Amino acid sequence: MCRLLGYCARRTTSLAGIIGEEGLRDFTALSAFHSDGWGMAWADGRPGGPIQVRKSPLRASGDPAYAELARQRLARLGIVHLRWATPGLAVGTENSHPFCLRNVAMAHNGAIHPQDRLPELLPPDWERLATGGTDSERYFLHVVCRLEAGGDMLTAIGETAASITARFAVNSLNAVLLTPTALYAVCCHDRSMIPSARLRSRGYPGSAAEIACHFDLAYRQTADAVVVASSDWPQDPRDGWTTLPNGHVLMVAGDTLQTKIYPLPVPASLSEAP
Repeated sequence: MCRLLGYCARRTTSLAGIIGEEGLRDFTALSAFHSDGWGMAWADGRPGGPIQVRKSPLRASGDPAYAELARQRLARLGIVHLRWATPGLAVGTENSHPFCLRNVAMAHNGAIHPQDRLPELLPPDWERLATGGTDSERYFLHVVCRLEAGGDMLTAIGETAASITARFAVNSLNAVLLTPTALYAVCCHDRSMIPSARLRSRGYPGSAAEIACHFDLAYRQTADAVVVASSDWPQDPRDGWTTLPNGHVLMVAGDTLQTKIYPLPVPASLSEAP
């Protein structure tokens, strides 16, 4: 279980510039529970431009490198990940998100079971590209594999979601993905599989109603930026936040900030009407 954030802005900015110092404090505080590493990826919005990645196995709130990077004006598009490792998966840089390959970056929140069947997700040549042991990296590689097969990003995400949910038990495929010119947010989870006992075991103070929304994603669009993020920090509708419907993908165009929402081909337990 992890926390996700993605942004797309008209001008080069920082994470703090997008969500404000108070927002940065509130989001970073989530690493009290999601304490198994952090990562960021960013792009300047130029077609074919590079995606840069920085990640660490340390808790974000205790890592000066995170605080410094969060205030640097890095780029116009970016994603952020706070990791809470799935039981049985090691904490280390190789398993920290985002993952990046062939100018696509992705961070994931959720778990795919059974873990011992994860290599079945990928053709052997793609399985050999995995640098760590996570379900998340294989989810990511499946998307890139489908993208390389000739589809666009939305098709690749949809085919991956359909393939995984047909063969594996999934509590969440929530993810943020970054290309040089666009941001994508995948909202796809099963509310009945929220691990409330694990949350309580780490001292999660929220109510039962807040736990029920633990996998929710919300987005906020202004004239200058779009930001999308996981729950558990302030996302008041009066401040412009809108819940992303489950079983859907939000796409944000880097050049115009235009947003579109597309349905995913997944079971009813992982979706809802917008």
